[in-house]
Amino acid sequence: MAGHLMSEELKTRIEHEMDTRSVSVGVWLYRRTHGKITRLWHRRAIVLTTTGRRSGRLRNVLVQVFEDAPDLYVVAANSGLSKPPAWYLNLRADPHLTADLDRHRLNLRAELLPEGEAAERWQWMLGIAPDYDRYQERLGRVPPIFRLVTDEQDG
Repeated sequence: MAGHLMSEELKTRIEHEMDTRSVSVGVWLYRRTHGKITRLWHRRAIVLTTTGRRSGRLRNVLVQVFEDAPDLYVVAANSGLSKPPAWYLNLRADPHLTADLDRHRLNLRAELLPEGEAAERWQWMLGIAPDYDRYQERLGRVPPIFRLVTDEQDG
């Protein structure tokens, strides 16, 4: 069993390293193809542009998006690592963001779902992306989930 845990830990670290190193290429491909590239993986994705909580710089990340119109949902799984992804921390510090979804630029606000609502949403998400169960297994809990809503801050 210890060997299994080590191999799962290694898989998590490799997955995280690949995701981290491929962010800029993924964002570029997504924008270049207006999101069509993600159809190769039978997924729908979104480019989130957050403000770095320490640097103040704009940060881009490509993540899978789940749509339940009019709301969008993203999971801050960080490949199942115990620490959250940087974009999660950025959104906690400043929930206002822009996003590219297909051919559309959106002004959004991120709302972290309370635990109970996140658990319900998680079951719905697993119906769409059953492979996401590995994140809950790795974390021992449901990963944080954000609802992305239209930001009416600017009027």
